[in-house]
Amino acid sequence: MASRNDEISICNCNGLGCAAKVPLLSALSREDLQKVNALIVRYTYKKGDTILKLGSSFGKFMIVRKGKIKISTLSPDGREQILYILTAGDFFGEYNLLRDKTEDYQAQVMEDTVVCTIEKKDFEQLLLKYPNISIRILEGLSDRLERMESLVKTISPKDVNQRVSMLLMDLSHRYGQTTRDGIIVEIPMSREEMANYVGIARETLIRKLTTLKECGAIDFIGRRKMKILDVSLLESDIKNASAFI
Repeated sequence: MASRNDEISICNCNGLGCAAKVPLLSALSREDLQKVNALIVRYTYKKGDTILKLGSSFGKFMIVRKGKIKISTLSPDGREQILYILTAGDFFGEYNLLRDKTEDYQAQVMEDTVVCTIEKKDFEQLLLKYPNISIRILEGLSDRLERMESLVKTISPKDVNQRVSMLLMDLSHRYGQTTRDGIIVEIPMSREEMANYVGIARETLIRKLTTLKECGAIDFIGRRKMKILDVSLLESDIKNASAFI
């Protein structure tokens, strides 16, 4: 969990509370949701708080009620490697339901975030009583595996242009909203985090983004929004490494 210096408020949820807010539990009846909710403790974290550190033990199942959490590890050269970004409805801590070992990833809060937690022993009982929750977890793990495979594909190409274009396409699929003027993407990461995600230097990422803007593929809306103007240019860049060299 986070350090003692972090401001964390802990409270028991009332009514249907957290349980009714997450897709993982949405198939349960109102009565069952109330029973599940009685097991939940809600934590509120501030931006920058560390929920889970590398090498620590973790005995809880956690569901993001609102906010964003960055799950990352360290690359062989000691740099941060972002694995995925969790948003409302996502969960983590499921691996420790199957085995007891220290974690090989860390979880850090990207914006003010609320998570709902259930102790391991309580969650194991839930899985026995409500098998459909197990199915939802398997579906979630399948989606996460697809994201990891996408990450491998993103960082595998040696060509930096391909990496950046693949990242932008992934962000547009997950966070984009199609408008008449293009795809508006709410970017959940800083420029540094985007660079870490694809395994390049921040300066290199900025140069490539600038080049894509000059080519008419994208435009910037502040620091955390981007407009994709021409998807075909990004797709061409992915297929042809020399498209923007």
